[in-house]
Amino acid sequence: MSENNNSENKDVAPAKLEDGESLIPHPLVEKYKEAVEELDKKAVKEAVEENNVISSENVKISPAPSIASNSDNVIGSGSADRKDKVTEKPKKDVVAVHSTRNVTWSGVGKVYRGYNIVTKEAAEKWLTRDHIRLATPEEVARDFGK
Repeated sequence: MSENNNSENKDVAPAKLEDGESLIPHPLVEKYKEAVEELDKKAVKEAVEENNVISSENVKISPAPSIASNSDNVIGSGSADRKDKVTEKPKKDVVAVHSTRNVTWSGVGKVYRGYNIVTKEAAEKWLTRDHIRLATPEEVARDFGK
């Protein structure tokens, strides 16, 4: 039976696209995009009505495509939206102190044997201990070889 079908269709030539001809005509592509947008809006509206959710009508589902093509029709990834990193941290008032032993003090912090950088408030408390003294910047630089 299938042999008969094949022999009858030998006269029919398969369709062939010309160079530059698209598979789907351009006006149909535009209509498809419009239909998809309408369906997305309708789906969001129905979801809001069913769940009694307060929402905005201007919902953007995807901010940017993850795939983009350049002028040579080469497919690659689209650029990501990145925020600039903040490199400057607000400086706290810090002081160098020198300790002759490792100590942990609840509410104040920890110091280790040698030089430690602590806040001014913590330094005032640490300086009440007999094993801690204030260190000068020259002293710290000399110890670290600068």
